[in-house]
Amino acid sequence: MTEHAMPPSFFPPITSRSSEPPPPVRRACARLLPSLVALAAAVMAMPGQAQTSVRLYGTVDTAMGWTRVSGSPAQKGLLSGGQSDSLWGLQGRETLGGGSYAAFALEGGIDTAHGALDDLARPFNYQSWVGLGHSTWGELRLGRQYTVGQAFVSAIEVGSWKDFGLGALLRASDNYQVSRQISWRSPQWAGVQLGASYSFDTADAAAGDTAAVGGTDHKLYSLALRYEDGPWLLAASWEQASTVSPAGGVGRQPSAAQLGASYNLGVARLAAGWSRQRNGFVGRNGGDGPADLQAAGLQGLGPIEFIDGGRLDALYLGASIPVGHGELQLQWSQARPNWDWQDSGARAQTSQVVSLGYLHPLSLRTSLYAFVAHGRAYALDTALDASQPKVSRVAFGLNTRF
Repeated sequence: MTEHAMPPSFFPPITSRSSEPPPPVRRACARLLPSLVALAAAVMAMPGQAQTSVRLYGTVDTAMGWTRVSGSPAQKGLLSGGQSDSLWGLQGRETLGGGSYAAFALEGGIDTAHGALDDLARPFNYQSWVGLGHSTWGELRLGRQYTVGQAFVSAIEVGSWKDFGLGALLRASDNYQVSRQISWRSPQWAGVQLGASYSFDTADAAAGDTAAVGGTDHKLYSLALRYEDGPWLLAASWEQASTVSPAGGVGRQPSAAQLGASYNLGVARLAAGWSRQRNGFVGRNGGDGPADLQAAGLQGLGPIEFIDGGRLDALYLGASIPVGHGELQLQWSQARPNWDWQDSGARAQTSQVVSLGYLHPLSLRTSLYAFVAHGRAYALDTALDASQPKVSRVAFGLNTRF
């Protein structure tokens, strides 16, 4: 897992056979259509009174780390993005008048340890979207972006330590992005905000995936709700992908339900999260899975035991406590698989991840940090693995934003 830094708050905040969304998802999408039509009509009716702003921003983060995975020698060296991913981006906004605006975002990851782009084939691998918004009807975005479920629930995270944050086991809150996506975010109504997103095809041609094997599209639906008022932040989401049919298995739809909450006591901020993930990772941010699904452009769904009817229930607890001029960050998460590993017949163990870190600001934009973390029955890149390894990490780093 890789933690991606979310962009500054410049704006309001699979399958070999395609499947239609279930009736609840179709009904929810149908209820959104009047709002989207009204948004488009409001924008077209506005006179051209344009005010334009474009902003260059970024994060540069590098750490010195020591990592030990059971059964392998310890690795020492530089980590690109110890606290948050290194990235750069452009955000723009043009006021159209009457409460309407146009907006865009282009954002790409950087490997500071090697001086290279994260994805050479796709320089804007984090975000590349354009949209229209209105103060009454919300914002519509078109392009590669975060799902609304990921964006809303991940806001509860306490510490985004590389490979050991909220998304380590609650993978639908990991900072993954989806291509060919349209999303809508409502304005806030008394602290309540709604969101919906739909990807026409999550297969990723820029990364070498086949876009549509046999004419099949790999769709992804996301619905989300959040409430933010004073010290409270509450969020819930539901995501579902098209049917996946592994060789010799039954066709199933990867899905993820999530709940999250945080409360700021002043002397500490407390956070808790829960997720139920079924039939593979909806964000395709786990292990690559069986070869036939990889050939169909469906990498990252996780192990076949998970894809073929598996369930993964995860919990998350976190606390941030001001200490001196900085902040102490504590996190714990746990995930319970419900399957046996096919090769060994062994029961999949409960995974646990725990971290303790300290963040010390040097200025408004620059901070020093250090953290220690440990995972049991946890794999750094894929979360789940039949070898069920143990992993430990100690890191010290510097993060600066511009």
